[in-house]
Amino acid sequence: MELNEILHNEHKYLKKFNYSSIMISTTAKHALDFRVLPRRNIPGVMAISCFMINDENMLKDTLSFFDGKINNFYIDVELKQNLNLLKVAKEVIQRSKLVTVKPNDTTIESCDLLIRNYFDDNLFNKKIIIIGTGNLASKMAVRLAERQAKIYLIGRSRERENRHIGALNLFLPKYSSLIQSVEELQSKEKVDLIVSFLSGKFTKDDILFPLIHQDTLIIDGGINNFSNDFIQEMLLKNVQITRLDTRIALPYQFLSTHEYTNNFFNDVYGQSIIQGVSVAAGGYIGKVGTVIVDSIKQPNQVIGIADGSGGVKKSEQLSETDRNRLHQIEKFISTCNKTII
Repeated sequence: MELNEILHNEHKYLKKFNYSSIMISTTAKHALDFRVLPRRNIPGVMAISCFMINDENMLKDTLSFFDGKINNFYIDVELKQNLNLLKVAKEVIQRSKLVTVKPNDTTIESCDLLIRNYFDDNLFNKKIIIIGTGNLASKMAVRLAERQAKIYLIGRSRERENRHIGALNLFLPKYSSLIQSVEELQSKEKVDLIVSFLSGKFTKDDILFPLIHQDTLIIDGGINNFSNDFIQEMLLKNVQITRLDTRIALPYQFLSTHEYTNNFFNDVYGQSIIQGVSVAAGGYIGKVGTVIVDSIKQPNQVIGIADGSGGVKKSEQLSETDRNRLHQIEKFISTCNKTII
């Protein structure tokens, strides 16, 4: 099927929806110049057609075709190929909105949600093997360790493994269990979870077999990480093995355009003047004497008086002027709430 025909088919699908978008990504693996990926749909919100593009001319043709016909372009900002999708998109897109996304972050969020769902949000003392020492494997190892799991890493070599383990442990909260090498597991110990994030096949099945029991969950996060023999063995033993579907965390990619996020920046964050008094909210650091509230547009709570250094003055530090300002804003909030009621 020719490119133009493919694009027309996707446009025909998107026209059925009031709000539509295009998502364009690339991959670190060897891939085709152009590929249509599964469509994504957030019921009641938007429909999304997805493409993986590794050819600049095909990218420009796709962007030009949909520009102005859809609401948003979601563009993969991660540089995984010698093609800067964002740079080209900024040159071509004139009418639709351009929004950058990081698929790696969505992958991590999806994996995290899948694991939490499987273990009923209880990772305490769960024994987890992470296969890989790259971007995704490292992020997942730290996140699950922070969820109080016991993490065991498998790298391409013991030297690389040790280097990554040492680095990752520097990021963990003080009282977390340290990430260790899989070699620290006792031969008869069983693990609760195995997560693989490799760019190729895992070839050390003999390490895993003794550590797996019927309730072990195995996640192929890198896609096609496990051999056919390994998968067949797991299926015969009724061990759950699954590929990671990143649609799980699809809403995460759209937080920057979500109504809640927009409301935060428009109504909550910043500084303003109320009744002649300077107020700040949402983490905005105001000058000393500024009244800190929960929202600059419709405050409902007074937090205190800014000390000018990002903190809040203690009660004994408040001047008469400070107390008057607090009283003015509290009175304003009280009056507004009565009006609303």
